[in-house]
Parts: sequence; C-alpha cells; structure tokens
Amino acid sequence: MPHLALIADDLSGALDSAAPFSGAGKVVVASHPSALGRALRVHPDVVAVSTRSREVSPDEALARVRSVLLQMPTGTRLFKKIDSRLKGNIAAELTAFEVAPLLVAPAIPEFGRVVVDGRLTGFGVAHPIRVASVLGDHATRARIPDVQSDQDILAAIAALAPDEVLVGARGLAHALRASMPGAAPDIASLPGPLCFAVGSADPITLAQMDALRRHHPGLQVIEAPSGTVPDGIRTDAPVTLVQIVPGAGTARDEVARRFAKGVARIVSDRGTLLVSGGATAEAVLDALGIDVLTIEGEVLPGLPCCRVGHRRIISKSGGFGAEDTFVRLLNMTRLQESTDHD
Repeated sequence: MPHLALIADDLSGALDSAAPFSGAGKVVVASHPSALGRALRVHPDVVAVSTRSREVSPDEALARVRSVLLQMPTGTRLFKKIDSRLKGNIAAELTAFEVAPLLVAPAIPEFGRVVVDGRLTGFGVAHPIRVASVLGDHATRARIPDVQSDQDILAAIAALAPDEVLVGARGLAHALRASMPGAAPDIASLPGPLCFAVGSADPITLAQMDALRRHHPGLQVIEAPSGTVPDGIRTDAPVTLVQIVPGAGTARDEVARRFAKGVARIVSDRGTLLVSGGATAEAVLDALGIDVLTIEGEVLPGLPCCRVGHRRIISKSGGFGAEDTFVRLLNMTRLQESTDHD
C-alpha cells in the first residue's frame, strides 16, 4: 500500500502537492477518482488523486472525497490538500474524515504565504483570512499553528499524532518530505517544442504571460475566445502560448472542454506542454487520453513535471510562481532539439 495518499480538489493541486515527494519512491497521480484504482495497481509509494470538486456543490464534493477514501488501503497516511488561498469546499470535504484530528497548515512560506495569529496572509491573498472560519465546525478538532517559516511547519509535523490528518498545501507537503530519505531529482532542461496552455485568469499568471511576451518577440500567441482555438494554427512553432480569453457567454466547464480539444489538436506528441489552471489541466489531460501520471520531479518550485511518452507535462496553479516563471521555463527548453527522441 502507499505510505501516503494526497486528496486534492483539482488536478494542479494533486500534482503540486505530490511533486515534492519525488525521489522518495514512486509518485503517481490519478486525474479523477475513477482512475485511482489504476494508479494503485502500479504500487506507488505516494499516490495523489484529484476529486475535481473545487467548483461543484458541497454535497457533491463530500461524496467524491468519501468515494476516494473508500478506495484507499487501510493504514495509509492521509493528506487533504487544500488551496493555499482557502478556496473551494474545504469544510464539506473535511466531513469525510469524520472525527479524526486535523493538522491544518495552508501556508507556503517560500512563496510568501503565511499564517499569523490564525489568519492566512501574504502573497496573492487580498485580505487576511481567519483559517478557523473556513473550517466551520471542524475547527474544534483542528490544530492550526502559526506558520511564518519552514521551521514552523517542521515543528508542527514533529508533533503529528498517528491518527492526525494532514490538511494543507505545498508547504506542508514539502515539510513532510523533509523527513523522508532520498534526494529530489534535478530536472535541468526540457525538450522542445514548448507550448503554454493557459486557462487561468489569475493576475499572477497574467503577469507571467506578459513577461514571456516581452522576453520572446517570436512567440506564437493564440487567443481562444470562450475556449475556441481557431483553425489554421502552425503546429511546428518552437514556442506557442494559447490562452483562453473572454468571448460569448458559455458555461465554464464547456469553455475548458472546448479549449482542451483545441490544445490537443495543435500540441506536439513530444516536447513540453505546460498547463495552467486546475480545471484546464483536467480537461486537457482528458482530451489527450491521460488519467494516470508518474511525477519525475519539480522543474521549478511548485511546478511538477511528468513524463508521458516523449512529452513532458508541467502543471502550474494559477496563483503560483514569480513573474519570470514562464521565461525561466523557456530558457530551460532545448528549442533546437524539437525532434529529440529522449
């Protein structure tokens, strides 16, 4: 059985919380609950799964988390991955863990998100958020330490009880990984061509795209109104940015599916594909027929990298990364080796 199971409400969260464990054994991610059985059959040391429950009703979110817990082998340490800015159906999903005590630590100190006096604040958080208020009735069984540094999270983990459920984001995962043997792999370069598929409209991601445009004037930019990727796109461009932009009113799920089909049509079956936005990542992998991924490591902090055939797939949550994140990925890519069969 896996030593650790991470349960996230979207795919980018499942990937970025599982990625720190690379090098400590086989790390496998299921992109939806029905793929979890296949992920477990490869005997991972760490397994993560997306319940795809960020945008559904609280009752449906609870049902999906319960369905995942029913599939988990008894004795597996549980980690409920939550959004580092406390979005989603957090209180509803924690109901699935019944009366188990909770260690709740959403902070990511390396990204400037901290918990001070019980309130989440810092980079990307518009106003301080009282963590206990997001937990609802579960706050009475939760330990919510103040976290302003990695040392604070390590101290919280040192006091972890055997039945305590970990509840947090990448910062908590990274601290837990520090107690395990094995070195994280170094991913020094990426194969070309490089495609950025962006569904997130988070200001952090928008700034990253602007920096990429300024740095690389030869960038092929494709705008997809309401997710519609136009025909006649050059599929052999060294670097492509395809982005959802506003269009005629359409349901969010349909926009993501439409966009994913367009991305699948234009992206190479080799090279590197970065997908930004949890719902976008799920839809793109569905369109590509991929539902179980093995994580190779992190190409940059918070950016997990998976190998699927000759293709690398990188996921980035909308609110993650410095302004030069996309530029750094471009600089790591071997654009003259687009025919690389590594």
